[in-house]
Amino acid sequence: MVRKEIMNKKNQSDNARFLLNYKKPFDFGQMLNFMKPRVMEGVEIVTDNSYARTFRIHGAKGFFLVKNNPEQLVLELKIGCCDTKYHVQICNRVRNMFDLDTDFTSINQKLSKDKYLLKGMENGHVPRLPIAFHSFEFVVRAVLGQQISVKAATTLAARIARKAQLKTGNEFPLGLEYFFPNPSELIELELGELGITKTRQETIKTITQAVIDKRFRLSPDQGFEKFQKDFSALKGIGDWTVNYVAMRGLGMIDSFPVSDLGIIRSLTGDGDKPTKKQILDLAENWRPYRAYATLCLWNSGGK
Repeated sequence: MVRKEIMNKKNQSDNARFLLNYKKPFDFGQMLNFMKPRVMEGVEIVTDNSYARTFRIHGAKGFFLVKNNPEQLVLELKIGCCDTKYHVQICNRVRNMFDLDTDFTSINQKLSKDKYLLKGMENGHVPRLPIAFHSFEFVVRAVLGQQISVKAATTLAARIARKAQLKTGNEFPLGLEYFFPNPSELIELELGELGITKTRQETIKTITQAVIDKRFRLSPDQGFEKFQKDFSALKGIGDWTVNYVAMRGLGMIDSFPVSDLGIIRSLTGDGDKPTKKQILDLAENWRPYRAYATLCLWNSGGK
């Protein structure tokens, strides 16, 4: 069932339009700035005032475009997909992407009292959590990002999309050329000569096969401990990847990638780098919102 507050349909066509309401404060520009260096060329487009990407859901193919309308306190969502039965699902996933439904009252009250986090907020409000539209795609991107820069990982992800050659069509906006491969497509893809290390290639194949075999689930409706146990059992998956995927791939708001260089950099004072134990002890004060605390640390110059 579609809740009235989720969307308001404006017309019935292949390019359907919806309004996704939100409450102030909402810094759409801040979220776009976070997404810009992570945009996968050919699959996503980020401009100064919009986000767009391709998608496939159960055989249905399409794209969506999101813009902000601050006067009406809504995101304007255009969906290009002739199969209307998936529109509600896409609307809900876009709401999740931009963290529109979180009640920040208790989060702001708790985290705004912390001196390490306050400088990463705006007027005492923590950043909203950008959650991936497609969790499997994000897992692959997280593995690509192990121990390399955001820019390098994003470049490699775009190479995978081009290599798969899952092309869109002339009806898609310019720049949205490919769909990202699903697990059954990626497992058959040769990843050599893309600039991905042999170790990362093996890890990507391992997690892809594990998804196919259902050895772990990419779903937020499980406890973190269960996800951590199943995902970390795979070769090549360590603590950072588990927590980063839990945070941005699944939206688990108390996940905390303690070994993240951005977190360490933000908490380093006068060249005195904190130990892992010191960071974890400090982060106990931020439970159960450590993912939002991470965003604050990144926002303060750590990422």
